[in-house]
Amino acid sequence: MEKTWRCNVCGYLHKGDEPPVSCPICHTTADRFELVVEPGAAAVEEGRSGLLQEMFGSLVPHALFAHFPSALIPTTVLFLGLFLLFGSASFETSGFHLLVVTVLSVPLTLATGLYDWKNSFGGQPAPIFRKKIILACLLLCFGLIAVVWRWQNPDLLVDGGWPAGLFLLLIVAMLGCVTLLGHYGGMLVFAKNKK
Repeated sequence: MEKTWRCNVCGYLHKGDEPPVSCPICHTTADRFELVVEPGAAAVEEGRSGLLQEMFGSLVPHALFAHFPSALIPTTVLFLGLFLLFGSASFETSGFHLLVVTVLSVPLTLATGLYDWKNSFGGQPAPIFRKKIILACLLLCFGLIAVVWRWQNPDLLVDGGWPAGLFLLLIVAMLGCVTLLGHYGGMLVFAKNKK
């Protein structure tokens, strides 16, 4: 039966009789791998308390917070698009409120991402982490500019013209940032489970 080995640094799973010489994700050595023992039938019967312990024990704050901007920015784009199509002020106001919540969530996402990077990946300066940090900072900057600008000028989109176009360009740039952040995050997560 094939064995499963887990990297203690990044969580990468390797299948084989022996652990790999080095982890393909975080490049740590073979001595940082541990054999994963499959739970027996008794472990399945642990009941509710075991399930809750497992849920809280496996909670990854960054994965939780990263979903906020990833969901809120596309929804913001949807509401602003509906405003442009139908002219209803409630769509624009809803889009703005979603934008505010997004900007408030980005610092938590960035902080938990930096924490996970330091603890799970040893703070290695790999290009993928640099890209994610730069994109998160750009997302926050674009969002702050958009929120302050719209706050100071509530009729920004109603008035139209180049300021409205530039504001929408900021929102589209934010959408690009969260798309790339999700892509790079997916590369890290799914690479852990590849052989």
